[in-house]
This record gives sequence, C-alpha cells and structure tokens, in this order.
Amino acid sequence: MATVEFEEARRCPRCDNPGEQKSVRPAADRSKLYIFTCQNGACVWFETDWVVQKLEDGTVPVREASRQKTFPQVPGMTQEKAQRQLEETIKDEERGLRGR
Repeated sequence: MATVEFEEARRCPRCDNPGEQKSVRPAADRSKLYIFTCQNGACVWFETDWVVQKLEDGTVPVREASRQKTFPQVPGMTQEKAQRQLEETIKDEERGLRGR
C-alpha cells in the first residue's frame, strides 16, 4: 500500500494549503480519522471537509482520487459530441464569469 506523510495528506486536495483540523475520530481498525477543512478563501474547496486516515503504525494511505471512474454510456453520445458539449460549457462559464 502506498503511503504519504501526514503533513502532505492534511493539505487541501485543490489548493495544497494546510487544512484546519476540525476533529479526530477513532475507526474500527484502531486507526484515526482526521477531518480537515480548507480555510483558503480563494480555493474552490473553501470550507469543504476531507478525511485523512492515519493507521495505527502512523502511516497515511494514499488518496484514491486518481482511480479510473466509470459511468454508464449515454445513448447517442459520441466522444466528439461530448467534447463539443464540454467546450460549449466552458465557453458559457467564461462568458458568465466575465459578465460579473
């Protein structure tokens, strides 16, 4: 199992700033679950919580955020059509942000 340092694991997954510890809870396997909150007002995860598990031996398992995700196929959706829709959404969001 891949592990990381606790100081690295407590950093926000989005902005990489150290999170503020909210609480610590014991887990069934004698590890501890630490709840952190992002306090960076410029981050998209501002005031969002994440959990860090610290095992009994002091190691921290690697987050599995990079695992392959699978979603059901949408009927009639091709890769090209999905890409076009994504590009249109990005353009719409950019126009909306510029209008503020």
